Amino acid sequence: MTVRVDIPGRGLIELEHLVLDVNGTLTDRGSLIEGIAGRLEALKGRLEPTLVSADTFGTLDDIGRELAVAVRRVSAGADKLRLVESLGATRTVVIGNGTNDAAALVAAALGIAVLGPEGASVEALRSADIVCRSAIEALDLLLDPRALGATLRR
Repeated sequence: MTVRVDIPGRGLIELEHLVLDVNGTLTDRGSLIEGIAGRLEALKGRLEPTLVSADTFGTLDDIGRELAVAVRRVSAGADKLRLVESLGATRTVVIGNGTNDAAALVAAALGIAVLGPEGASVEALRSADIVCRSAIEALDLLLDPRALGATLRR
């Protein structure tokens, strides 16, 4: 499972893991955003997704079951960073919106911040390689590596 992105002026990156923040990124106040499930299903053959959350709304396990993906409870941004490092940061893409996502967004081979229904922290925006208006747009970029490469070209 790999997504290969040839970025003009930067080179080839090969992504295997997808770390997804849940609250404010994939959900709106704990409810999964419409369209996420289908896109994640399409990406499963290319990337290994893991959901990460402090589970503020108590829906992490239900969402993990619905999406049939691994979940990890985290209490701080350092936990997200450790997960990215354990997966291999150079082969991981992170999608998030919060201050606690910033370190993981920086460490990952590709960090995508989203301006979701719960907003986005300035620190997450500064830490990302790409900013998207939604998790839907972020996942769509991963489904089309050519568009992703065009966005990141130098």
